Formats: sequence, C-alpha cells, structure tokens
Amino acid sequence: MTLPNFLIIGAAKAGTTSLYHYLRQHPDVYMSPVKEPRYFWSEGLAEGRLEIVSREAYERLFSDATSQRAVGEATTHYLNSPSAPDRIAADLPGVRLVVSLRNPADRAYSSYLGRLQGGEERCGVEEAMRPFSYYFQSSLYHPNLSRYFDRFARNRIKVILFDDLVANPHAVVQDLYEFLGVDPTFDVDVTTLHNRAAVPRSVVANRIVVKTGLFVHRLLPSSMRDSGITGRIQRLLLRRPEPLSPAIRRQLLEQFRDDIGKTAALVGRPLSHWLA
Repeated sequence: MTLPNFLIIGAAKAGTTSLYHYLRQHPDVYMSPVKEPRYFWSEGLAEGRLEIVSREAYERLFSDATSQRAVGEATTHYLNSPSAPDRIAADLPGVRLVVSLRNPADRAYSSYLGRLQGGEERCGVEEAMRPFSYYFQSSLYHPNLSRYFDRFARNRIKVILFDDLVANPHAVVQDLYEFLGVDPTFDVDVTTLHNRAAVPRSVVANRIVVKTGLFVHRLLPSSMRDSGITGRIQRLLLRRPEPLSPAIRRQLLEQFRDDIGKTAALVGRPLSHWLA
C-alpha cells in the first residue's frame, strides 16, 4: 500500500497546476495521475463532486509508485476545507504540505475568469467580486491556513508565493525538491506556464461547447474520457482576458488588507507588496 507523503493543498489559481507538472518531472517524485483527486475534501461529497470516494480508490492512484522518495498529489480544495486538515492528519501522519499564495485580488479575479471559461459564471466582474461572494471568501487566506498551522508542525508546511514562482520558477521548484527530500540539482524544465487564464469570445457558444462536452463525457467509458477533444475545440473560442479594473482592484485590496496582514504574520513572510 502506497499513500502520498506530500500534498499541494492550494491555493487555486496560484500556480498549482504548474507546480504539479514541474514536480512530476523529477525521477524521484511520483505524482497522482489524477491532478485533483479531492479525496480529503469531505464537503465535495455532499455536492456530488467527488469521483475518488473510497480509500481503495485513492490508494490505486499511487499503485504505480515504485522507489520514488516523494509521492504526492495536488488538490486545491483542501486549503479552504474545514474538514480536510483533520482527515489528512489522521490518514497521512508525517505528511508534508505545500501551499502557494497569490495576491488575493488577482487570485479572486483569476478564479472568476476560470468559472467564466467553464460556463459556470454569468455575473459581471464587479458583482462577482463583492465581499461574501465565493471569489472573495475563497481568497481570505488566514482563517483557512490557520487550521493547518494549528494542526501540523511548521517545518512540515512549505509556503511559496506565486510572485516568486513567476519571477524565478527554477529556484522555487528546486527549493521544493529540497523540502521534499529529493535531489534539488535536477534540471527542471519550467518554460511552460500551465492553466493560464482565458475568457470566451462568445459566452453562449462557450457554454454550448462545455455542456456538450460534459454530456458526452458521462456517456463515454472511462478509458476514453481524457481524449481532450472538448478542450481543443474550446481553445478556439477563447482569448486573453482584460486586466482587472484598477478601481475594482484597489477596492478589493483595501477589503483584503486585514487578512493580508494576519496571513503575513502567520506564515512569516512580508506581504505588504500586495497592497502597493
């Protein structure tokens, strides 16, 4: 039986997909073939959004791991989940945790763009970014991170900043290799930035493609579900997004100010540049 000894727990839209692909390049690192198993995200069960439910199914994700020293998976839902820290601690004693933090205003906007691209969002950006909205609440790091810092030893939690990942991905990933106990001198290829934000040229056409793809996905046998045809079609309908309005961004940062200060104190990293 092989289970992960490290997890990337979030934050969503903070470079976790790129981290997943960079880490899996290392010959001494095994990553789950399913990027987001969501197994420890109990809240997803009630929402009907879990495919990996049983312990046996979760263990099968790591059955191909052989002699790799670091075995992991990446599920961004874990960071904001009230139940995940206790479940992880119970099932994975000694686990190491990796969390990537991004300027909360930029993270919230990127999350909004992702749901717009996925056909899940119809609100305008100003309405979507209001306090107590999903995008706003899921960008408040301190209450969610506190649950992990209360439950796990600090030396088992590695906090990285999205800013650093963008500025010097090679150094960030090599530092992660060292944290995971594998050779940090491995020459990782970080030339590709994964899961970049995009928005539909036509919201209606994009929604039709997404819904059709989901319907066909449910009809196909599991062996044929990852063909990527829907994604290739959808990419033809997407374009680079406009930046978040400076006025909305300033307003958001002022609303996030208190949480940014508390998060900085919690993780021991200066974050005042987020408010600049």
